[in-house]
This record gives sequence, C-alpha cells and structure tokens, in this order.
Amino acid sequence: MFDNIESELKTRLQAKLPAGTHVLTTTDLAGATEASQPTPAVHLVYQNYRVIESRPDGRAARIQQTWLTVIAVRNVRNTRSGAAARSEATELASLLAPALMGFKPTGAAKPLTLVTAPQASYSTGHQYLPLAFAVETTLTAKA
Repeated sequence: MFDNIESELKTRLQAKLPAGTHVLTTTDLAGATEASQPTPAVHLVYQNYRVIESRPDGRAARIQQTWLTVIAVRNVRNTRSGAAARSEATELASLLAPALMGFKPTGAAKPLTLVTAPQASYSTGHQYLPLAFAVETTLTAKA
C-alpha cells in the first residue's frame, strides 16, 4: 500500500519536473551526505499516518498518510544570504506543488491535498524546502 503510493508519486514527479531533477526516495538517500547528494532533487519521504476512522470490529480503517517532498538545491552564489538557492528552490516548488495537488494515486481513496510542512532550512549553499501532502487510503483486514 505505501510502496504503491510512493512509486506513483515518484513517477508523477519525474514526469512533471524539469529534466535533470532527481526524485529520490529514502532508499535512494540511504548513506548519502549533503556533499554527495545530487541536486537539484526532490526527496520523497513517507512521514506518518493518522487514523481517521476505524470500524468497530477493527477489520477496516480509513487512514491519512502524509508524504513529505523536500526540494534540495545547491547554489553557492550569495552563500551568506542564501538568496540564490532560495530562489532556485522556490522556482522548483512552483512546479512541484501543482503537480501533486489534486493528484489521486491508484491506491488512494481521495486526491492529495497540500498540508503544513516542516520549516525550510539552509546550509552553506544548500537550500531545503519541504512541501507536505496528505492522502487518504483504506485498510481492510484479510479474511
């Protein structure tokens, strides 16, 4: 269930973002350091879930998954202020947000919605800009 949604989100982003933008999952990022990560990139990370509703018999539930996309760019112009890196990340965000807003993965009950994300961060030329998306799915126990 989680893998299918991750796969569809990755495929969607690869199709909608400019050529040369890496879309990386947690598996792709394992062992990566800031210096070794490819940029520009979007890190696609499953963040968490919450139960929306659970049947009284416990055999079915509606859950909301949160998927975090973190735009990672590196731009060493204006390293002190980070303005160039921020600008580059914002430009990529203007393409990423509409690519996922309203998109309905096959295994989802409803389309993705934009939700509150963690704070952006900057580290010596590297700008990280997170956008978070929620999607509702249904879980059913097998007989």
